[in-house]
Amino acid sequence: MKKIDVFVLGMVQVNTYVLWNDNHVLIVDPGTANAQLMQKIEEAGAIVDGIVLTHGHFDHIGGVDKLVERYHCSLYINANDQAMLNDPVLNFSYGEPVIVQTKPLDLLPGKQTIGAFDLFVIDAPGHSEGSSMIRWDDCLFCGDVVFQGSIGRTDLATGSNSKMMQSLKMMKETLDGDLKLYPGHGPTTTWKQELLTNPFLQF
Repeated sequence: MKKIDVFVLGMVQVNTYVLWNDNHVLIVDPGTANAQLMQKIEEAGAIVDGIVLTHGHFDHIGGVDKLVERYHCSLYINANDQAMLNDPVLNFSYGEPVIVQTKPLDLLPGKQTIGAFDLFVIDAPGHSEGSSMIRWDDCLFCGDVVFQGSIGRTDLATGSNSKMMQSLKMMKETLDGDLKLYPGHGPTTTWKQELLTNPFLQF
């Protein structure tokens, strides 16, 4: 059975998603190595097939090393954001530096299978150069590209307002309106709803 659990973690309330396909799990953007998250996986006797990062900012990566050590799984992130993992300046963790030691694999655009999960990865630079969105069936894990009623900031390292606008234009031209959006922060929404009401998509 397929399902999605949401854990809101860390100081800036990042959405960490746990995708289930029967007894297989994929973790998206682990803000921390949350005890409740791990307990749920272990009580189910689940196999963690991998960790996927939508981008490399500190709030999305804080739990990576502990989870990789615990579950012996692989880490995936777009090559353009891999330098962020061990650079606190790039990943914006100035107060309490976040450094990921795990060597990542490339999250490539297009079809990608990770364990039991058939994904479709979409490059969406703007919030960061390597921002990626991960589609799983009718669900789109969009990181900090689009939120309910807003979009991600573009003033951090490798961010670009012009590239964000290009990504939003690409989304408007290519995405199915029936998609459910699972953003990096805030509530779940739908692409149809955002097309109608999100002020940053009215162009």
